[in-house]
Amino acid sequence: MRRASKDRVVRSGFTLIELLVVISIIAALIALLLPAVQAAREAQRRNECQSHLHQLGIAAQNYHDSYGSLPAGWYCMVPVSDPNNPGVVISGDPNCQLPSTPWQPYMWNGITGLMLKLEQGNLWNEINFNFPPTDRTNWTSIRRTVDTLICPSNPKPDFNPLGVPGAPRPGPSAYRGNMAAGMYLPGSPGCPTQLPSNPLCCIFDNGVMFQNSTTNFADINDGLSNTIMMGETLQGNWADATSCCVRTNNDRSLNRPIGTFNTYWQSKHGTSVNFVWCDGSAKALQQTINKNVLIKIMTRAGGETVSSDDFK
Repeated sequence: MRRASKDRVVRSGFTLIELLVVISIIAALIALLLPAVQAAREAQRRNECQSHLHQLGIAAQNYHDSYGSLPAGWYCMVPVSDPNNPGVVISGDPNCQLPSTPWQPYMWNGITGLMLKLEQGNLWNEINFNFPPTDRTNWTSIRRTVDTLICPSNPKPDFNPLGVPGAPRPGPSAYRGNMAAGMYLPGSPGCPTQLPSNPLCCIFDNGVMFQNSTTNFADINDGLSNTIMMGETLQGNWADATSCCVRTNNDRSLNRPIGTFNTYWQSKHGTSVNFVWCDGSAKALQQTINKNVLIKIMTRAGGETVSSDDFK
C-alpha cells in the first residue's frame, strides 16, 4: 500500500520590504530624469518659438520686397485740419496726429499686413479693413488663431480686450514689433528732466515698426543684423493696435511686467527672451543684458557700435 504524499509547493516573489525598495528606486530615477526631460522639451519649445520669429522675419522681408518697406506698427488715419481753423479736424483721426498719440483698440495692428506673407490669405480675405477690428463685421475674423503667432512655451498668452460689450476674445499673439527706444535729452521741449512718465520725454518712432511707419532697409543705418524687428511678450493679440509694439527704455527690464501688464519684452523661457533681427535671424537675449546695449540694438539709426561681447 502506497502512502499518499503531497508535493511541496515552493512560491517565490517580492517581500513587502523588497517591493518598497524597488518603488523607491524607480521614484528616485524618475525624479532625476524628469528635470532633464522637461529641460529638453522646453529647449524644443524655445527653438520652435525662434522658428516662428524667423518666419515672421522672412515674411517681413517678403513684404519689403513687395511694397518697398516693412509693415507699420499700427495703422490709423492721419487727421486733416481745417485751413481756416487749424484746431478743427475735418477728416481723419485726431488720435493719429503725432507718433506719440496713444494707439486705440479700433486701430489695426500692423502685423495684419503680414498675413498674406504668412500663407493666411483666407483670413486676409475674410477681414473687412473698411471697418475697425472692434466692429461687429470683423468679430468672426479677429477671433482666429494663427499658429505662427503663438509661442509653444506660452500657448495661451494673455489678450488685450477690445473694450466693446459682447466682442469676442481676439486671436492671441506672443510677438510685438520694435517701436522705439530711449528718451530725449534733458532740456528738450517739454522734457526738463528724463522722466519716463512724461510722454514728451519718450521717443516713439526711432525703432522699426511704429505709427503708420514705412521703414525700409535703407533707413536702418545701424545694419539689419544689428537692429531688432520683433520680439516676445506674454500679452497681446494680432488684430488691434494696442498689441502692436514695444517701446524699450532703461527704466524697464526684460522678463518683468510694466506695472500689472505683461506688455514688455517677456517670455516663459526662464532667463531669456527671443527676438528676430531685421536680417531675418532669430536668437535669444539674456535678461541680464545691459539695458543701454538693448536700446542700441532697438534704434535703427543711432550710429552706435555693438560687439558680440556686449551681449554677454
